[in-house]
Amino acid sequence: MSNDDVRDPALAHRESARRARRRRRRVKPEAEIVLLCNPRAGGRWRELAGILDSVEARSARRIVTDSVEDVASALGDLEADTKLICVYGGDGTVQRVLDRMTASELEGVRLALLGGGTMNVTSRWLGFSRNAVANFRHVVRAYRSGELLHRELPILEVQAGDDFNRCFTFGMGPIVRLLDAYERGNKGKIAALGMAARAVTAAWLKWPDATRQLLEPMRAGVVLDGEPLPYDEFTALFANVTGQINPGVEPFAETRTRDSFYVAAYAVSAREIATALPMLIRGWLPVDVGAAIARAVRGRRPDDEPRGLPKDPRYVNRVAGELVIETEERLYTVDGEVLEAAPGASIRVTIGPSLKLAVGPGIPERVRLVAETALLG
Repeated sequence: MSNDDVRDPALAHRESARRARRRRRRVKPEAEIVLLCNPRAGGRWRELAGILDSVEARSARRIVTDSVEDVASALGDLEADTKLICVYGGDGTVQRVLDRMTASELEGVRLALLGGGTMNVTSRWLGFSRNAVANFRHVVRAYRSGELLHRELPILEVQAGDDFNRCFTFGMGPIVRLLDAYERGNKGKIAALGMAARAVTAAWLKWPDATRQLLEPMRAGVVLDGEPLPYDEFTALFANVTGQINPGVEPFAETRTRDSFYVAAYAVSAREIATALPMLIRGWLPVDVGAAIARAVRGRRPDDEPRGLPKDPRYVNRVAGELVIETEERLYTVDGEVLEAAPGASIRVTIGPSLKLAVGPGIPERVRLVAETALLG
């Protein structure tokens, strides 16, 4: 630290706080429970204080970061006997935790995603409430009693040139451009609703022009498990492991296997997506009207065709073990974080290590039975 830094009271205070945190971590290095907190997540300082002041926090080794960018260095303090990591922070904090831990570390511990950020999609999917304090108490008490349930879930690994990320959801295309425009402007529910309204208007009326340009299809070559898709323009492209992109948005039609992830690639116009959106978010795919009429004219269904009405093949919705994208488009998202690929970089999405994710009290009963089986096994 320079002499100028020493004269700065704020810097001196932060350095003193860091030394104090290091001293606290050395007091109880054998703690199996680690509480990793991002104080800036969602701006909920009072909620974080409730976690840190709770009785349950006394048995946890606390790691408090100065910002989400400090997660990497904070995780360097993990001990070999760590069994449970409780993460207070939003999807961005969780995503950085996944990036910075090795595959063996991820497979050797249980992760509890407490929420606390602006977006907590995976935390909600796991049955946790909006009350991060209650979530933390539930996890610690269940862990102490040996009753903490978890779900095993593989994670996506995304390689974009030299950049590497792990995530639950990957996406590209016009929707990601809209997300980037939202992140660069005013935020909040009103701003989000305004962006959605402009997107729907632009899809139908081609106005306002700035939003219309964001909705232009993404030109790309897309390969699933070595098989190129017969389309070169897409208005939506997503990969996911949970089956849920946002609360209430579960657009996938097939059942994921242990070694695969969900893929949705829509090679249709923005207007067609806007029309079919209420169906798409529930995984109901539009009917191929032409093929249905042709089948009716023939009067019988060929033996090699599936039962039911034929689906529009432009709405690709299946599972895969590898997704490769060749495109000049550079924006992509991992768990809501918008990133930019290097020019000319191809993007490859595959299955990574399996995580043991603690579940909350609000988990659906059918999922709870799976978690209990994992606990017993």
